[in-house]
Amino acid sequence: MEIRKLMNFIQRNVKSSNIEDKRLSMTKMHGMIIGFLNTSKHKDVFQKDIEKAFSMRRSTTSKMLKNMEEKGLIERISSEQDARMKKLQLSEKGQSLVEEVSREYQRIENLLTEGLSEKELEQFFTVIYKMQQNMLKDIE
Repeated sequence: MEIRKLMNFIQRNVKSSNIEDKRLSMTKMHGMIIGFLNTSKHKDVFQKDIEKAFSMRRSTTSKMLKNMEEKGLIERISSEQDARMKKLQLSEKGQSLVEEVSREYQRIENLLTEGLSEKELEQFFTVIYKMQQNMLKDIE
């Protein structure tokens, strides 16, 4: 019950923040693709990589990427090796969105951990890790 209460508090805080305003113009999958591109920014990412990472069909991925490009979230750049291949990367707007959302989540994390000692935080993160492992076992 306590975990559910905490989840509800966090959810309310996120909804009252500007993160929700930013996310309203995107689908959940847009956010996942933006996250994927952000964590992969030091290597070339192509449409096929998105298809594989999210188990999506080519046509679905193509439509989604086109929509994200129209919204100014990503850019497609011709590959130097093969002009037919288009590298995907976050646009300035997409990168700015990542930074804003990261700052907001950091603010929420700071709020959650305020007043906790290093030892309490260490114990907390140990418990969270164990909970995550329990959930992963259930998924598999």
